[in-house]
Amino acid sequence: MMIKRLRSAGLPTVCGNGRGTLRFVASALVMLLVMIAALPERLAAAETLEGKPDIWLVTIGGWAIIEPSFEGARDFSFGGRPILAIRREGAKDWLTLPKDSFDIELVETERFRAGPVASWHFQRDVGSVPRGFQQVGKIDLSVEAGGFIEYWPADALRTRLEVRHSIIGGKGLVADFSADAIWRPSKAVLVTGGPRVSVADSDFMRTYYGVDAAQASFLNLPAHSAQAGLRSYGAGSMLKYFWSDQWATMTYAEYARLSGDAGDSPLIGSHNGTKDQFTVGIGTSYTFSVGR
Repeated sequence: MMIKRLRSAGLPTVCGNGRGTLRFVASALVMLLVMIAALPERLAAAETLEGKPDIWLVTIGGWAIIEPSFEGARDFSFGGRPILAIRREGAKDWLTLPKDSFDIELVETERFRAGPVASWHFQRDVGSVPRGFQQVGKIDLSVEAGGFIEYWPADALRTRLEVRHSIIGGKGLVADFSADAIWRPSKAVLVTGGPRVSVADSDFMRTYYGVDAAQASFLNLPAHSAQAGLRSYGAGSMLKYFWSDQWATMTYAEYARLSGDAGDSPLIGSHNGTKDQFTVGIGTSYTFSVGR
């Protein structure tokens, strides 16, 4: 199998490490790094075998994002996310949405692709969170790695599943599913939209939404042992305008409703946080060619 493309888009919410699974996750990360290191050689081999010109299209850019300050926050923070994509000229230009993790395709057909993903996110800095959360625990930079599969049942419908496990930060395993309808009213306009669902294991849920006995006593809140299950559901949409073959501008919005034990957490009470999580962003990208 040949690696076809590098892609990086959004940097989703991430969880962290657990001693019992750290060795397994570390091994997976080493494998991911090895595959990345081997990418140039494998791409060169693909060139030689397929006899196509070594011309590559590189897309760079970035997003300006306004999103909740942390899981369940009422307050918002401003940040940015990079855009980077590399593909061979003439190869399929797969749709990349802002919340997609950085991915590498190991398997690709006309309607399907799959491979490893990695993601990172700044989460729950004690110095910036409101009353209540400061004593629950600090979760700074979180990093996770895993895999993705993407299937297009039709030309105008994309489905994607990401499963990621923490390496640094909190704890746990999270799986995000999305489905997006794609509408192109003209060559210059691309519109996407569809549902989002996220589920997580008990380690993840307890890290972000749990309250142990000591925290409950200190905060005067009921203890809450969040269990595995549905974390959130919602929808997202993106509008992309192509000014030329090189330049494009994008805007997007997403809504997530915290559910299950996440939504029932006393940390997401009326005076601490909110179940309703909104994210909006605007971005721009530039595409240029490299090679003969």
